[in-house]
Amino acid sequence: MRFPRVRLAVPRLSLDWLSGLMGRSVVLYALYTLVVFLIFLVINFPHDVLVQRVLREVDLRPLRLDIAAARFAWWKGYELRGVRLTRIGDDRGTPPLLEGSNLYVRPGFSELIRGRLGSAYLTALMYKGVVEGSWVTNDGTNRATLRLDGLDIGSYRFLTNALEDGQIGGRLSGAVTVEARRANLREAQAAGELELQDAQLTSLKVNGFPVPDLKFQTVAVKFAAGGNKLDVQEFRAEGNELRLGGSGQVTVRAPLRDSVLNLKLTAQPGPESNDTVKGFLNLLPKPKGARPEAPVSITGTIAQPKLR
Repeated sequence: MRFPRVRLAVPRLSLDWLSGLMGRSVVLYALYTLVVFLIFLVINFPHDVLVQRVLREVDLRPLRLDIAAARFAWWKGYELRGVRLTRIGDDRGTPPLLEGSNLYVRPGFSELIRGRLGSAYLTALMYKGVVEGSWVTNDGTNRATLRLDGLDIGSYRFLTNALEDGQIGGRLSGAVTVEARRANLREAQAAGELELQDAQLTSLKVNGFPVPDLKFQTVAVKFAAGGNKLDVQEFRAEGNELRLGGSGQVTVRAPLRDSVLNLKLTAQPGPESNDTVKGFLNLLPKPKGARPEAPVSITGTIAQPKLR
């Protein structure tokens, strides 16, 4: 006997609903959620703590770098506020070697995506001007370049505090390059050219002796430095009352006021020189019968220079 076939209605499992869930709108919503999560992670990340920890690991002895605060500044990198570069051991009343209101630092992305920090770039707002810099390391050699634009030296407290009396002013621009081996940063070699526009000396005194008030359209210097030696390769100052030129070496010591001078200076009256300036030039020690452009030797220290 043959039993008749019975066909049961078996429901078929369909996954079409799942493909609907994974449609374009769901994928976009997932990406949106991920992006928002990453943005909030970056915003709420303790960047200040991270930067302070990194600075504690950097060995700048005998110098010390302090900041008041830090934040993530997106495409500008990190913003450091209240930057102060001082010597270790200086009290809070001593003017810092360098200070700035804002310093932006960002790494070189081309090296960063390869998993190493090989370069960095900075922009600093200080002394009513701008400083831009770059740092690159290659084969164990570190190379840094700084470009200065319009820095007001009258706002540089470290310099003005070193003056015995009087005021100094002008806008500083130029470029400085520093190279050093990674294993021996204290033997770095530096070179640069700086130019001071609209320089002014007012009520200045040297060893109690008053210096005539002077104005220079341009003051330029070309130098090289290594170890504790500063080689002034060329110095010139062009003014209507006075024209100066010189070269020589400075042996840098701590404190800076004790640095030893070994310089040659030439001084000549300008086209609009007055009796005060001419009288000052006559006081410069020169051999009898020497030409007006004959150089004068400057020795002693920055705090107590000697002319002969």
